[in-house]
Amino acid sequence: MNALMLGLTMIGLRVWDARRALDYLLTRPEVDPGRIGVMGISGGGTTTLYTAAVDRRFKAAVVSGYLCTFRDSIMAMDHCCDNFIPRIIRYAEMYDLAALVAPRALFAESGTKDSIFPVEAARFAFRKAKRAWEVLGAPDKIGHEVFDGEHQFWGKGAFEFLKRNL
Repeated sequence: MNALMLGLTMIGLRVWDARRALDYLLTRPEVDPGRIGVMGISGGGTTTLYTAAVDRRFKAAVVSGYLCTFRDSIMAMDHCCDNFIPRIIRYAEMYDLAALVAPRALFAESGTKDSIFPVEAARFAFRKAKRAWEVLGAPDKIGHEVFDGEHQFWGKGAFEFLKRNL
């Protein structure tokens, strides 16, 4: 919460870190800039979504255990401080942020027993976000896998999605 006292957010700092890591990777001769993805679970999923939304150098993103709605998750229960951006709900829902990734590749995973990011709200958010890819003519660049599990990384469809899109 100290970041908020300084006028910063934890997620803003994490996105900054991820973008600086990418800056470094792009200096490496073995890195293909057209094949860079970002992936994370839970707080890492939060970082993944925001990072992909603001940095087009990431060509694909896998968000595990995060894509949902602010109203059904972040605002409905206690969460880590990295989930809070002052006044964001006045301007956007989580699916609006996901739509900023379009038409680049985005894959989301949701566990049916995830008590932090409820699966029905995740399905709703995915349907809302998917509209951006449809409008931009890239419906094959977005996917959502719902699996029988809790708040965990699954990976079964995610890695195949990345192989196809990177």
